[in-house]
Amino acid sequence: MPINPLTRTAVSTVLFIAAVLAVYFAGRIDGHRTAMQAAEKEKAEIIGTYQAAALSAEIRYSEKLAEAAAEKQKWFDFAQDQSAKLAAANRQLDIQTAKLQEQIPNAVKNDGNGFTGIGADSLRIYNRAFGYAD
Repeated sequence: MPINPLTRTAVSTVLFIAAVLAVYFAGRIDGHRTAMQAAEKEKAEIIGTYQAAALSAEIRYSEKLAEAAAEKQKWFDFAQDQSAKLAAANRQLDIQTAKLQEQIPNAVKNDGNGFTGIGADSLRIYNRAFGYAD
């Protein structure tokens, strides 16, 4: 059966238009796919940059925290050392005070009635109490 030339032209035109539309939409789909891939790549770069910055900040924070902990420990150790020295000094003073308290009645008894109210023995205890030579 012969095809009418008008029909043949119409079919050719429709096929041509269909081919052009197919190429156009295929290009758009491919362009969309390319744009999506570029966007995903950019998104991955941004996420990588963010994660690297977050890791760097976390490392710096950890370092500062470790420095602060070391400083705290240093001062804690210093305070403990000072407390031990203070306790030892207090013990020594308590011992010296007790010794002086024991010596005072004997010194007063041995001094008798001195003109100044303080005799030689009392003066020696007084000097010892304040760290002076006898």
